[in-house]
Amino acid sequence: MKIAIVSQDFQSIGGKTGRARNFLVYEASQETAPILLEKLEVPETEPTFHDLHLDDVTPHPLDQTVLITREAGEGLKERLSRRGITLYITSETDPLAAINGVLQGTLPTLDPTPHKDDGSC
Repeated sequence: MKIAIVSQDFQSIGGKTGRARNFLVYEASQETAPILLEKLEVPETEPTFHDLHLDDVTPHPLDQTVLITREAGEGLKERLSRRGITLYITSETDPLAAINGVLQGTLPTLDPTPHKDDGSC
């Protein structure tokens, strides 16, 4: 399965999922160790998940993946699910530990951040 990690520094799990442009992308399964496929940098000319707030049609390179992050809001989680993205929000900071936690069903997860009605996303 393809698993992406929000990672500003390409070493640890980060947050701010909606505006994130840097991701570690792995191939992983229960039978094999995770393999890093790429360090994905979404160019400034392409939309972030935040930019696609009202758009479920424009493709994103992480559509149909598992996505691990340290922070995401309720609305973003719902919108990502419409793109076929399974979101895990965790306090874990190590990408490989998080991937193994997903595969084993032991990753500690957090609830999404409640939606704010102040106009911010």
